[in-house]
Amino acid sequence: MSIDLTPRVGLPVTLLDNNKLEFGEEIDLDKMSERSMADLAVVAKDSNLTLGDEAAYSMYRNVHRKGDEQLLTSHNQRFDLTVIPAGNLGGEYIKTSGHYHPKKEGTEVEFPELYYVVSGQATYLMQKHSQSGVIEDVILARVKAGEAIMMPPSYGHVTINEIGETLVMANWVEANFSSIYGDFEQKRGGAYYVLNKQSVIINKQYGDLPDLREAQSNPVCLNELKNLPIYEYSNEIERLELLANPEKYSSDFDLSKLFIFI
Repeated sequence: MSIDLTPRVGLPVTLLDNNKLEFGEEIDLDKMSERSMADLAVVAKDSNLTLGDEAAYSMYRNVHRKGDEQLLTSHNQRFDLTVIPAGNLGGEYIKTSGHYHPKKEGTEVEFPELYYVVSGQATYLMQKHSQSGVIEDVILARVKAGEAIMMPPSYGHVTINEIGETLVMANWVEANFSSIYGDFEQKRGGAYYVLNKQSVIINKQYGDLPDLREAQSNPVCLNELKNLPIYEYSNEIERLELLANPEKYSSDFDLSKLFIFI
């Protein structure tokens, strides 16, 4: 059964039975790409896993209403949608490859990212690395449909779909940077694995790790926007400046403002 995602997205979008998105005629996007199950083998806990070429998840980049190109470009903002069907990755729940963000040029601050769950439930594993690459903090947050979460600067992240339905999520992010996948690929995923029985175990490739902290999302810096469909944040796009210029907004990335630790 197809699902109308328009009320939460703020654009005419439908999730089809085949887990692809269908857009209204007034919508444009740069590209759609897929990660295959075989692509995820390098980040799976099971190093002997053999996976096929079927799609694991789909990414729709720079989705926008026709006519909004200049608005988004002038503020260095990009709006994406990602579809992650339920699945199994050799004993793990299906997940994204995981990535870090680079530092904004001329600063020592990495770009943040704002996610919003449109349908289903997302589990976000966030890990902060030091300058030497040591993991200093790991946070796990489960986010329900209609809720947003901010990925703070310096936190790499993996998205996991641990419920038996398709996850659709949206994100706002600085438009021009390229994600960094190295650590996740070299160390077979994130610092912890979420297994099919919802147990969480350490990834020994990282050596000593801090204890996992579980949290609920609480991005108070977005309070004035939280009742809007996620694309309609573009109507208040100046409030998204912290995504493109994070060095100006250090207080907004105080973890006590972004999360309630359980």
